[in-house]
Amino acid sequence: MRKLEGVIPVLITPVDHDGNVDTSALEKLVDYITAKNIGGLWVLGTGAEDMNLTYDQRLTVVECVSQSNSRNTPLVVGAGFFSFQDSLNFLEDTKDCRFDAYHYMPYHNLLGLDRIEWAYKELAARANRPLWMYTSANWGKLIPPEFVESLKGSDNIAGIKFSTSNAAHSEKVIGLQDENFQVLTAVVRTFYASLCLGVQGATTVEACPYPDPIISIYELFKSGDLPGALKMQRKLNRFLEALPTAPGKDNFLKVAEGKHVLGKLDICDEYMSGYYRELFDAEKSEIDRLLAENRWAVPDIKNL
Repeated sequence: MRKLEGVIPVLITPVDHDGNVDTSALEKLVDYITAKNIGGLWVLGTGAEDMNLTYDQRLTVVECVSQSNSRNTPLVVGAGFFSFQDSLNFLEDTKDCRFDAYHYMPYHNLLGLDRIEWAYKELAARANRPLWMYTSANWGKLIPPEFVESLKGSDNIAGIKFSTSNAAHSEKVIGLQDENFQVLTAVVRTFYASLCLGVQGATTVEACPYPDPIISIYELFKSGDLPGALKMQRKLNRFLEALPTAPGKDNFLKVAEGKHVLGKLDICDEYMSGYYRELFDAEKSEIDRLLAENRWAVPDIKNL
């Protein structure tokens, strides 16, 4: 498959007032974000509210994104379900859609590593395109670097998205990447550090509402301006730290905030799916104030 390099946004899933996938808004979001200098899109990840979307809703997302991807941006589509049979069915039902690869994160947090290995190999054997392993130490079972190394080289496994704030573990996994095995990190506040450790790309849901400063970190780093990249990383971190914290604590995901920002760009509404909540008015006002004071964060917003 095509190499994933640079900033790979985790694509947010717009929904309407009734909780249905808003395909019109999703098309606008794909058009907006693929016009930026990104390396791909991570579709139906945790930042897409994937665990709260039905099987049919996820099919709608894949069909919409694959059809609206006019710039032929690399797409990696999530096939993780609580039911393993649903994952197998999803491989079958999406086999004719146009995208590059699947990703899979086990939802069963207490599943043993032997069974996780079995699941990856079984899915890789059934998929008609490459499969990415996907682990999040902030949400699911710890996948140690040794486990990643043991599966490297397995048939049809393209790489891993390794999401953790543990720099020592990240360094070990990044060291496994080569021409046949890719590694992505996924903690936006340590993007610069991961680049220094040798990673070639990273995913983050923050790259949907705030693509420009994150892309800037990557471009400055690649141009050799390490002080400039570090300065932008610190600037971004202070901005993110200043955002209201209650929505993230309630939802775990930092998505309601992003949808509010995308609403300022007339891309999507602020509705969240199911048990995830939208922002309160005071939280919206605080974000608007921060955006007005830090116009570099989302320079595409004209009126604040």
